[in-house]
Amino acid sequence: MNWNNISVKQYQEIYPIVIDEKWTDLDKLVKIICIITGKTEDEIDSWKLSDINDYRFVFEMDIPEKPRRRIKANGKWYRFEYRIQNMPAARYIEGKTFASDGLIENMHRLMASCVIPQKKIGFLYFDKKYQASKHEEYANDILHAPVQFVYSACLFFCKVLNEWMKVTLSYLEKESSKNLNQEQRAELSKSLQSISDGFSALLK
Repeated sequence: MNWNNISVKQYQEIYPIVIDEKWTDLDKLVKIICIITGKTEDEIDSWKLSDINDYRFVFEMDIPEKPRRRIKANGKWYRFEYRIQNMPAARYIEGKTFASDGLIENMHRLMASCVIPQKKIGFLYFDKKYQASKHEEYANDILHAPVQFVYSACLFFCKVLNEWMKVTLSYLEKESSKNLNQEQRAELSKSLQSISDGFSALLK
């Protein structure tokens, strides 16, 4: 058992247990094993301690250094789109909303805004059209993907987007404020800053 076997949905259920300080590590492991295996606590209580300890990896996320280009989720293929300039502006707003409402809880929704559905023919992958109306379908598929790859892609995307927005918003602020008075410039700066705050908070 390792992180390849843990889906996004399972991790979303596991995470609150991992960070809850009212339980011992052993109590946490039993509850977490229930989520992963579907067994009851009574069944797991009869396990050897060494078998339970095989699941201690859940206390430390194993994040790949290099995010994957694509993932298979719920039997479907998706390609992560890291080229910010290729994404419609509406997805920035979606991403900021999901990120600010909680990275773990909304990981599948955030990344559903950052993928391109694909069709695999033989060893080749072909992009399909991204349909905003299917965002929830994409998100539900991603719930079934291995969490370590989705989490890695999520952090990488947020980092790229945050850096890109800093440069872009700085330029927009400079150009847009040329004909504004001091009060208007202050209001513009505040508005532009609020756009990037959702992603900046994730990287602190």
